[in-house]
Amino acid sequence: MTGNLSSSHLNTKLKAALCALALTTLALNASCQSNGSRSSNDDARGIIVVNAPAAGEVRRVLVSEGVSVNEGATIVEIAVRNETPMITPSPGESAESRAARNFKAADAEIEAARAEVVRHQAEVERLTPLVASGDASQGQLDGERALYERAQQRLQHAQEAKRSAESGLLAARQPDQKQNNPASLAPREEIVAARATSAGTVSAVSVRVGDRVTVGQPLATLRADKP
Repeated sequence: MTGNLSSSHLNTKLKAALCALALTTLALNASCQSNGSRSSNDDARGIIVVNAPAAGEVRRVLVSEGVSVNEGATIVEIAVRNETPMITPSPGESAESRAARNFKAADAEIEAARAEVVRHQAEVERLTPLVASGDASQGQLDGERALYERAQQRLQHAQEAKRSAESGLLAARQPDQKQNNPASLAPREEIVAARATSAGTVSAVSVRVGDRVTVGQPLATLRADKP
């Protein structure tokens, strides 16, 4: 009887030890998985994608692979051609009527551009904390920032077009002055810079001088400096 009790006691202790070992193994596996997940997230957050803030032609590439850059450094310069929007005159339309329509169209463009700026600004503000918490990618934020900058440029160009249209309207109302200014209607070239949003080391450059790029297109990839 004593032998049976002793054996039963040993079996109970053995089972308890095995259970403790299993629980310890599970805890270690969970810890490793958690650490691996954090490491993966940290790696993802350490990648910075520099996107094109505007559509145009790559004029200069100012970095190469392996080069360290500071936050705000220009990575690529893009040449953007802008033309003052003018309405095609209708047959028999007076210069003043045409100028008035140009002015009205420029005013409508300003309102549309301003609404676009507000929309993309709100999206940038929404994504910024999500990137910090790991719920959104840096690439998403960079892309939205590029769209926001492009919207700001659109608004600026619309405001310039309105000023030009206003000058044309005033000139049309004063026939003794020159009504046409070819220089004001000629295409203008603007250099737009794609900048690094954080300090880091360039790991890849995906464009060359002369390439045509679209808004939001990835231009280069950086590895962020460790804090």
